[in-house]
Amino acid sequence: MPPGTSAELRAAMVRLRQSRTPRQAVSALEHEIEHLFENVAPTLVRHPLPLRTPARAYATVATVAGAAAAVEEIEAIALLIPGVNTAAAPTLPLVVAASFGALALEAYVAASLRVHMLEAAGRAVEASSVIRDVLRAMTGREDVRVTKFAAKALTRRMLRRWSRGIVPFVGIGYASWDAQKTIRAIARMPA
Repeated sequence: MPPGTSAELRAAMVRLRQSRTPRQAVSALEHEIEHLFENVAPTLVRHPLPLRTPARAYATVATVAGAAAAVEEIEAIALLIPGVNTAAAPTLPLVVAASFGALALEAYVAASLRVHMLEAAGRAVEASSVIRDVLRAMTGREDVRVTKFAAKALTRRMLRRWSRGIVPFVGIGYASWDAQKTIRAIARMPA
């Protein structure tokens, strides 16, 4: 992680873990997503990950999103394992923090891939343009900007992932597939 961003993301996760109700969690998630794209993302664009191919980006986001979904499903998965009678259910704040972390890393991977695509094409890299491209890829909307609307759209996306997590392993597969949609959209963008 680039300098300063690790501390910023840790602080965001601490703030998210302070939510105690679903309404507080959704509100906190919207706020942190908006903050991520307004304040942290420009630094991430200036320090891209060394993921230069869509295949590596697919694998990375699928693993991270699947792991975040597994946090939500851990109790149900544990009950399917022979010899395990109970497992502690993850708390709402932990699920929200894990989901936000996965979303932040998904955005970082997508931004990194976009930066490398632009550099390979010999184009200048503008942080605001890359962030707009990442938001377009993550929301599926062409007219997206860093706004409350974009944060709400990404929060709804996280809620869809959580709702799929009711059935063990389905949530993991869905979250992995959903995160790969972002990379697919970035890879299809002209450089």
